[in-house]
Amino acid sequence: MGDRNGDTFGYAEFGTWYDAYRADTLEPALDRAMNSMQAELEDALSERDLARLRSISGRVKSKRRTWRKVNQPRYRQAISTVDDIPVVIDDLVGLRLTCTNLRDIEMVQVALENLPPRVGKRRPIGLDPKTERDYVEHPKESGYRGWHVNLGVQHDGKAVTCELQVRTLLQDSWGELTHEDSYSKAGELPPLVEVLSARMADLLATLDDIAEDLRNELDRIDEAVVAETAGQVDELGADQLVIGPAADAADLLLERWRSLERPLELSSLAWALQHEFGAEVSDDWFGFRTFKRFLRASIPDGEISSGRQAYLLPPGGGAEPPDERTVDDLTPADARDVASTNSDEDATIGELSTIPDEARELRRIDRGFPLVETEQWRRIYNHLAEAWHRVGPGTPSTQMVNQLTRSARDRARATGDPLSRRHLDHVAKAVLTGTDSGEPLDADQIGEVFATSVIDRMADLRIVNVDNAASRARVGRWLLG
Repeated sequence: MGDRNGDTFGYAEFGTWYDAYRADTLEPALDRAMNSMQAELEDALSERDLARLRSISGRVKSKRRTWRKVNQPRYRQAISTVDDIPVVIDDLVGLRLTCTNLRDIEMVQVALENLPPRVGKRRPIGLDPKTERDYVEHPKESGYRGWHVNLGVQHDGKAVTCELQVRTLLQDSWGELTHEDSYSKAGELPPLVEVLSARMADLLATLDDIAEDLRNELDRIDEAVVAETAGQVDELGADQLVIGPAADAADLLLERWRSLERPLELSSLAWALQHEFGAEVSDDWFGFRTFKRFLRASIPDGEISSGRQAYLLPPGGGAEPPDERTVDDLTPADARDVASTNSDEDATIGELSTIPDEARELRRIDRGFPLVETEQWRRIYNHLAEAWHRVGPGTPSTQMVNQLTRSARDRARATGDPLSRRHLDHVAKAVLTGTDSGEPLDADQIGEVFATSVIDRMADLRIVNVDNAASRARVGRWLLG
């Protein structure tokens, strides 16, 4: 732990600075970051999605590891005084979120993507998109996989940088088994250790892919749980009493419905009942045979949306878009979608972005719905059209969606202006569902089909009135230009 060989400060001065800075800034910032992250995820995700997050942990980098990093060549030249350390080194505070599947990493990305780029008085946490490092798509040479991004948290009127790492259980296990975090990046590992670590990383990545396939199949089963065949629907005319254990389950559903402010996906409700009463309830849903039949019996006055994704609608008229509310009127959920960098206290939501209020409302219901600007939609349509003509006609299926989105993503990346595969996937699924065949469409046709599906969905979820031509036109202009 010697001096920095004649540089402006040595270990003694560093140690004094570190002890004070850790107590006064780093530890309070860690607490703030942990609490803010937990609040953001709880606000953005359903109970079912939250259950897929296994743990959130945090740490302040130790004195010895910080000193070792300060002395690495890539940082040494940029640090002249101890006050430069928190400016140059961005992981003095670290958060780690461990989730179940690869898709859960994307779920976290979606939940956090509308955090403001800078923290402010209204938002104690921000996300700097320029710092994103996707080691899932592009693993390190060591085999390490995970998604990293820098967060900022407010402490004593200034922003403190925290590094967030999101990993699957298997990716995290690799890090623990190889002690990857413990090795100096400047150090040389024995060749056999490097080879074995990389081999294990590749093997665990294959298992992650298998786990993802398993997750997709389980999700398909979840969707089937709340579906009904035509014959089952015909049986709904017969009266049937809700008694015994079914009455307790019905009370839970009724309580959830009465407290709804926005539509809730039926698969999430079904999951809640299985979680509370055991997975076996889905065998016959307390004698009602289907979940929808039991739901209708439990909530006679309830209304279920008619779209591809079925939702239980709130009692009454449902949520209205926040057309003219000021920033000060926003709920925490609303504020998530408003950039905190705007300092006009009296600004309305519509003045803060070209994204229409109706789209923001759909995003609050469906966290997977993209909120992007019109120019970005055009790029998505163009790249999907090019991909579709390369792939050729086919039967609409999950495999076809994957082919289209992968091809479009790779082409966009090759142009130097990449697109999110999540956004491409969302559009491709909607368009393939809305077409009668798998014949390739051009960009204008893709845009028209997608815009129609989005507006119809908004009407189904009571976000727009079918007779409100102005609202429908506003959404159409945003999606099509």
